[in-house]
Amino acid sequence: MTIKQLFKYHRDFFNLPLPDKLSVLHPGGESPARGYSPWASEKTAILRLDLHNHESLPSPTGSTQPPKALLDAREQFAVGPPSDTEFPTPQLAEIKLPGFNTAMRDAYFEVANSCRQFVGAIEEGIGAPAGSISGAVTEDHRAELNLNFYPEVERSILESNADKIADERVHLEHDSDAIMRRIWPHSDLGVVSALFQDGVGSSGLEILVRTPSGEQFVPVSTEAEGDMILLAANTLERWTNGHVPAAVHRVGLPPVDTLPSHRTPQGPEVVKVPERRSAVMFFRASPTADLGPLPFFVSADNPAKYESITAREYLKSYNERLY
Repeated sequence: MTIKQLFKYHRDFFNLPLPDKLSVLHPGGESPARGYSPWASEKTAILRLDLHNHESLPSPTGSTQPPKALLDAREQFAVGPPSDTEFPTPQLAEIKLPGFNTAMRDAYFEVANSCRQFVGAIEEGIGAPAGSISGAVTEDHRAELNLNFYPEVERSILESNADKIADERVHLEHDSDAIMRRIWPHSDLGVVSALFQDGVGSSGLEILVRTPSGEQFVPVSTEAEGDMILLAANTLERWTNGHVPAAVHRVGLPPVDTLPSHRTPQGPEVVKVPERRSAVMFFRASPTADLGPLPFFVSADNPAKYESITAREYLKSYNERLY
């Protein structure tokens, strides 16, 4: 399975009629992501409330009720472990897209094997005891492979305030004051995330870079088709007690002068943001693994910063708010 082949199935799936995609709908709620999530179903903003300054969001120390106003402007198809009988991935009818289910299974195993090797290299590179990190991620490749599709959309929808969105008649099943971005700033929940982009160059992915003079989001580019972008995620930060911080990232907007535009019959110029496709594997710990800091990274000078919680409960608590 090549990345080129993966993105061919990616395009073919999201080009299917909506009823076909809804036949493998993600049930939502606290269950792991499995199957298709329609446009504007996820709310990644709630994963890092500290990164957002908006009156519709509760403060990190205030209400824990999930905000409904900040939505992701994308569709998604999520593939879980093929052997997972508790939360199986919905299978698309073969007649709708021949070979799709098999291709997703093959891609899952290939990317998961790469992630497992990277985690082993990270463990060795930071000097952690052998098996202290890699040993907690080997069970059945506890991971999710997500195909993300960002449809072409008017730039104003992704940068406007709530009033503009209402004026432009963006029809959502959510609150009327919804504000959308392709993906809001957040960090992922697993150990590492492996991301692939359809094409080369910069396509919107931005990483938060911290320097002594401040913080800023910086575009991330790929040089060749099939390049993998590897991001540290929350579990690795927790295990290392902050020694390896999770990568905060978002999908931003291209500069206006690089985007096509046209005038509507009423006169105003409309700037379009082109569609974007990506595939990302969230490589996670085994469900029973403890996500508290490892003893190797805890000392009198650096006490534990994170509480003890199993990977299963950690994922469940976030899934309840994500969808």
